[in-house]
Amino acid sequence: MRTIKWAAVVLMIFALVSIVPGRSSAQQIQFKDVTPTKEYYEQVNYIAGLGIIKGYQEKDGATFKPGNNLTRAQAAKMLIIAAEKQDIPTPSIEFKDLKVGTEQYDYASRAVALGYFKADTNGYFKPNENLKRGEMGNALAVAFNLSEKITGERPMMMTDISKDYGYAERINGLYYAGVTRGDAGKFLPNSFLTRSQFTLFLARAMDEKFTLAVKLPEVTARTYFAKVTTEGEDVLNVRTLPSVDGSVIHKLGSGDIVEVVGQTGDWLHILFNHGVGYINRSYTIEVGTEVPPVIAPPTSTSNLTGKVTVNSLNIRESASTDSPIIDSLTLGQTVEILSLDGYWAEIYINSNIGYVHKSYLKLLNTTNKPLQDRIIILDAGHGDHDPGATNNKVTEKSITLKVALLVEAKLNNAGANVIMTRSDDTYLSLEQRTEFAKKNYAETFVSIHVNSATSASAKGTETFFDSSSNPNSAESKALATLIQKNLVKNASMTDRGVKDERFYVIRNNNVASVLIELAFLSNTDDFKKLTSDSFLEIYAESIYQGLVQYYSAP
Repeated sequence: MRTIKWAAVVLMIFALVSIVPGRSSAQQIQFKDVTPTKEYYEQVNYIAGLGIIKGYQEKDGATFKPGNNLTRAQAAKMLIIAAEKQDIPTPSIEFKDLKVGTEQYDYASRAVALGYFKADTNGYFKPNENLKRGEMGNALAVAFNLSEKITGERPMMMTDISKDYGYAERINGLYYAGVTRGDAGKFLPNSFLTRSQFTLFLARAMDEKFTLAVKLPEVTARTYFAKVTTEGEDVLNVRTLPSVDGSVIHKLGSGDIVEVVGQTGDWLHILFNHGVGYINRSYTIEVGTEVPPVIAPPTSTSNLTGKVTVNSLNIRESASTDSPIIDSLTLGQTVEILSLDGYWAEIYINSNIGYVHKSYLKLLNTTNKPLQDRIIILDAGHGDHDPGATNNKVTEKSITLKVALLVEAKLNNAGANVIMTRSDDTYLSLEQRTEFAKKNYAETFVSIHVNSATSASAKGTETFFDSSSNPNSAESKALATLIQKNLVKNASMTDRGVKDERFYVIRNNNVASVLIELAFLSNTDDFKKLTSDSFLEIYAESIYQGLVQYYSAP
C-alpha cells in the first residue's frame, strides 16, 4: 500500500474519533515529546491521525517516547493496522508466551500468519523483545510488498547486506521504494529500532509524500581498454553484478587487459575472454581505445622461474629499492626469470620487464636439474673453542662438520652453488653465520646440529623453522618437513617432529632456513649412530634428498 485511499482514511478517522474524542485529524493530535522541530514530527502525527498509534497518556498530556526501542508486539500491532488487516479473523496459533484472547495475541497471530514475523522454533513470539532493523525490514517489506530482486539495474546499495542475507531482497526493496537509505550506506540489521525510526519507515511505506529520493546507480556507456593493477591484492574478482553481492565468475591478475563497455557507479562493465561481468574501477587504469600492443618477451637463458613466497612483492623499474614500483606480485604467482644479479631478479611479466628481490621467490629450474646453480648455505654448528654437546670425548662440532662436508659433496655433484659457513675447526658467532649467508646471496640456509639432554632417555631427530620474524616461514617449514621425513625414515630415528622455534640463525635469515638436530649424544642408541660413519652418510643423504625434493616441488 503506497497511498491510503480516501475512503479508508475517512473510515479510519471516524474510528479514531470514537476512540479519542475531540481529535478528528492528524493536525490536532500532539505529543509533548514530539515538537515541530523533530524530523519525524509530520510522520508521527500522520500515523497517529490514522489511529495506528495513540501514545502514552499522562496527567499533563500524551507522550510518544520516540527514543524508546520498539518491541515486536508494538510493531506487529502497528503493521496490522497500517496494512488494514485488523479485521481478518484471528488465526489459531499457539504461542507459549501469549494468551489467547489478549490484544497482543490477536495482533501477533495475524502478523505471523501474514508472514510479517516468525515465532522461534520453541513456539515463543517474544512480544516484549526489542525489534532489530533486519526483522523490521522483512516485516515492512512483506506488509507493503516492497521486495526488489538484486540486479545490475537495482544493485544492493547497503554495504553490510550481502545477497546471501535472508532478508536481502526485501531490504533492497525498501531502498528503491524510498523507505530508507541506511546509515552512512549501512543498514545495520542487528541494531535495535526506536519508535521514531519505525514511524519514519512506516510513513514512507504508506504514503509517497514521505518517501526519500532514490539515488539510482550512475550508468554510463563508453568503450575503452583498461589494465588491471591489483597492487597488494591477490586477484581482481569479476562479478555478475556491479556490487560485491554479485557472484564471482572469474579472477583477473595484475596486468590483464579487458575491454570496458560501460560503467555503473564505481563498477566497470567489461568484456573478457570468458564473457561479460563487472569489476571495481579502483583496481584499473585506462590504457586507451585501441588494444595495447603486446611486447614480445625477451629471450631468457636462465632456465629459471620464480614462485612468489610472500603475500605481496613489489616489482621495481630497476634493481634498486629506490627505484619506482611499477607493479606487484602476489603469493604463489609464478614469473619468468631473465637473469640474476646478487639479490635482484630480472623478470618478465605482463609484457613488462621489472626487478624483484629474489629472497621472496622460490627459484625453480626448468631443466631436469633442480639444484643447478641454487645458492645453498650449509652451516656446521659450533667450532673451535665452542665444542657444543659432548659425550665420551665425542663433540658436536666434529659430527656437524663431517655431515656438512658430506652434504656439500652431494650438492656440488648435483650442480648446486653450495657455500659452507665453516669447512674446518673454526668459530663463527651466530650473527656472523647469518651475515655470511646474506653476503653470499643465500637462497636456502641449512644449519646442522647434534642434541643432548640431562635424561638419557631423550632420543630422536627434530628439525626447526621460525615464523616469528623470517618472512619465508612457510617455505622454511616445507623444507624442514621434507628433511625431517627423510632423516626419520632413512636413519630409523625417533620422530620428534618439525617445530617452530626462534633460534637465532633461522629467525635472522630472510630465506628458507632450517636448523636440524640429528640425534642425541646423551642417548645410547643415538650415540652409536652419531659415531658411525655409515649413519653419518645416511644423515647427509637424507638432508641432500630433502633439498632435492624441496627444489623439485612447484
